[in-house]
Amino acid sequence: MTRFSGQPSRKTSLTGLTDEGDEIWIIRSISQKFYNCLGCRGPIEIGDEHVVVQYVGKAGGTEHSHWHQRCAEEILYSQVRGMRQVSSKESSRDRLESRGRRPAGRRRRPR
Repeated sequence: MTRFSGQPSRKTSLTGLTDEGDEIWIIRSISQKFYNCLGCRGPIEIGDEHVVVQYVGKAGGTEHSHWHQRCAEEILYSQVRGMRQVSSKESSRDRLESRGRRPAGRRRRPR
């Protein structure tokens, strides 16, 4: 168990940095369609609670993947540097996509 076990929740998301310096946002979600977990390659069924991992590149652009909560905790969390909780309002899709459109030098660093 880590201090972030059971996170993200409805009220909080997680953010940190990858080894390459890209921002990573871990967001709670309910599946609207069928996905395969990037961690275990197992199915994420429609209606399942899972996490969306959104990457915001320091050179711009975004990409995302879907993970089971358990897989993210076991595999992904140990790879994120400086992980911290933030309000789920900060991790809305629109906000993250707008961060990906701005050049890295212009982007405000997360607190």
